[in-house]
Amino acid sequence: MGLEPDDKCSICTCEFDMESEGGVQGYIGIIPFSLCPMCYSGLMDMYEQLNGDFEYDNEDGQEISGDDEN
Repeated sequence: MGLEPDDKCSICTCEFDMESEGGVQGYIGIIPFSLCPMCYSGLMDMYEQLNGDFEYDNEDGQEISGDDEN
């Protein structure tokens, strides 16, 4: 068997088909992982929010453009 990524998402545990649905498979160090398209999209959105150029408006929680000059 060995340490190989499989077609089961490491986050939500759903089964998916890399060929027809997409997603991503790889390794974190030697640990295999697989992400279905939905979880991969969610992680990419979270990354963009954490590292993007925007701030949250405190009143209603909506995104507003950040200003790099401050």
